[in-house]
Amino acid sequence: MACAYATAYRFLDLADPAGLAAELETVCARERLLGTVTLAAEGVNLALAGSAGALDRLERHLRRETPFAGLRLRRSAADAPPFRRLQVQLRPSLLALRLEAPVAARRPGRHLPPERLRAWLDEGRPLRLLDARNRFESRLGRFAAAETLPLERFRDFPAAAGRLAPDERPLVTYCTGGIRCEVASAWLGAQGHADVWQLSGGILHYFERCGDRHWTGDCFVFDDRLAVDPELRATRPRLCPRCQRRLDRGRCPDCGAPPLGTD
Repeated sequence: MACAYATAYRFLDLADPAGLAAELETVCARERLLGTVTLAAEGVNLALAGSAGALDRLERHLRRETPFAGLRLRRSAADAPPFRRLQVQLRPSLLALRLEAPVAARRPGRHLPPERLRAWLDEGRPLRLLDARNRFESRLGRFAAAETLPLERFRDFPAAAGRLAPDERPLVTYCTGGIRCEVASAWLGAQGHADVWQLSGGILHYFERCGDRHWTGDCFVFDDRLAVDPELRATRPRLCPRCQRRLDRGRCPDCGAPPLGTD
């Protein structure tokens, strides 16, 4: 059964994240939305699926709340609900990697629209395109010109990216939906990289606006689809459940685990 899919995040100061979590859980349950909503004192991150009307009503509700007045849901279609349940969670931070101050106050990198990144790559403009995702995600698919980092988890980013020497080229970070490269660009700017950008809306927004131009492979997603192609269709690759290596058949040659998902 086809459904609508939406993602959004925003870094801001929330005075009562626990109260908002309870309120959003009630709204999402009433609208029969499935997926994940994460709230922390530093903001919100969500990925939800359901009917288009339910997502419209949720967006209107969010915009009535002063902290979320400018929040915009990025929409796409899914051929089946990619989540099995609703989970609204309250955490100390939105990501495992925390900076000393909220990202919104640390002059994060400028947002680069997907069309502009495509134009820069089309013209061969000198730039550094940095994948801020984990190693297994990059292995499944990435921008052809991108530099990758040996990340097992995002909290390893400062140690790995600390070896990147600043230079005069623009440095563009990217991730799946934008939240990790928001943090990554803030951190890189604080380390002395002068011309830092982040791909606005991440890979999924790039797919929506630019298709497969300059991209190779699929994009890993953290839901039941496992991965999507540049047309945002679920590919459900066979993956190792331990190391997420893509498998052709049988058990993982690295760790021996049976595959997760089917072709």
